[in-house]
Amino acid sequence: MGARVLQQIGGHTGSVNTAIFDTTGDYVVSGGQDKRILLSNANTGRQVQSYDGHGWAVQGVAINQDGSQLASCGGDRMVFVWDISTAQIKRKLTGHQQRVDCVATSKDGSIVASGSFDKTVCIWDMRAAPRSPLQVLKESKDGVASLVMTDSEIIAGSIDNCVRTYDIRMARVIEDSLGSPVVSVAIPSPQTSMLAVGCMDNTIQLLDRSNDGNVVATFAGHKCAEYRIQCDANKKIVVSGSEDGFVYLWNVVASGDK
Repeated sequence: MGARVLQQIGGHTGSVNTAIFDTTGDYVVSGGQDKRILLSNANTGRQVQSYDGHGWAVQGVAINQDGSQLASCGGDRMVFVWDISTAQIKRKLTGHQQRVDCVATSKDGSIVASGSFDKTVCIWDMRAAPRSPLQVLKESKDGVASLVMTDSEIIAGSIDNCVRTYDIRMARVIEDSLGSPVVSVAIPSPQTSMLAVGCMDNTIQLLDRSNDGNVVATFAGHKCAEYRIQCDANKKIVVSGSEDGFVYLWNVVASGDK
């Protein structure tokens, strides 16, 4: 028995490339081919705010823990940092040579990481005056499609079929190879060992990192075969954009795909 779709959220024209929860789980931030970023109520689907400024398709979004700051990136090779309540751009970051496909932020918003089709991950310090990256990671053999950041790790998913975990404190990299290009990675909660991995085979795999990355659930129904579609998850729900223009949500607990 497959997982049940709980909600479909409209508002975008064309593909929705990214969709994430805010820290409360009550709102979804999505970005699309239409260059727009939308903040919507996850329960009702109602649009709350829009963020306009990117010159090309929006590829990734991230929110800091207190919900005050939004980071976004896109085909214009730019990383924007927004005030989420006023929808004003606080900072524009440049440095990538090709489109920027993903972005992540620390809890307090002081560190922002971005991944690009140019095969690099750039780390930015929002407290520093210089606008150049603090560090550039170059291990990927193909485009970096997705990033997630914890207190001690940066996890990067790449088109080269690999998920790389950068342990910042131990200065080491753990590389896991999957059978399909990885376009999205997400951690449901800080207390879990689970990792949601979106692949270009129209599935989202829920992996247990404490058990050699074994798959414990599979979610399907959306379309992810041509574009870099981002997913996210909390303890109860998995959310994803889709090439059909909708945002899909699944109930983790009710999933029979284990």
